[in-house]
Amino acid sequence: MNRFQKGLSALVRPVFWPALIRGVVPGIEHGAAFEHHVFSTVIDIGANKGQFAVFAQRRWPGARLICFEPLPGPRSRLYAVTGGCAEIHACALGEGDSEASMHLASRVDSSSLLPLGDTQKRLFAMDETGQVTVPMRRLDAVLDGQDLVGPTLLKIDVQGFEYETLKGAVALLDFINVIYVEASYVELYAGQKLANDVAALLEVAGFTETGRFNVCVEGSQDIQADLLFEKMQS
Repeated sequence: MNRFQKGLSALVRPVFWPALIRGVVPGIEHGAAFEHHVFSTVIDIGANKGQFAVFAQRRWPGARLICFEPLPGPRSRLYAVTGGCAEIHACALGEGDSEASMHLASRVDSSSLLPLGDTQKRLFAMDETGQVTVPMRRLDAVLDGQDLVGPTLLKIDVQGFEYETLKGAVALLDFINVIYVEASYVELYAGQKLANDVAALLEVAGFTETGRFNVCVEGSQDIQADLLFEKMQS
């Protein structure tokens, strides 16, 4: 589903009009991944302007919503579209507590803690426009698993930095039920870990891959997809 199709689908649903007025197209393409899930806590890493956050607020209206977005421009719209009903952290996430350089993309939602690679630039028609320093934290240093109430979803969309984000969340993973992560099958950002690396890390942590959604393909090559992982029952 491209942006135009998403916009049309959202336009016929008045509940999404406030987000659309602010230039935010809700991530309704994620609905198929969660047909049978109900969450009490949603952690949205790489929240950007609130595309997934708006979707989550409508799908699970009573859930606690915790968002992470380091860039001030997108974060200002995230505040607006969530209407003060989300906990918003102004930092990136990784393996340590430090500062990091964010590589800015001409398509802002593709900005990354890793340099944009040639394949990313070619496939998605973008360039790197500069860098900005942002604070970086470990997720398990920001959140205490004991404070997460009920079934918990961890959504990660961090443009090639998924593996490092998960490495900084290891002490929290026992309290997570479902992980939904955008991962790549080819290197889009310089030095990024690929989908098989992410899957291997989560398998060790007790998760199994149960679904693959929104697959981006070039020719016969899978480029990236949203992967659903669920905690294996002991």
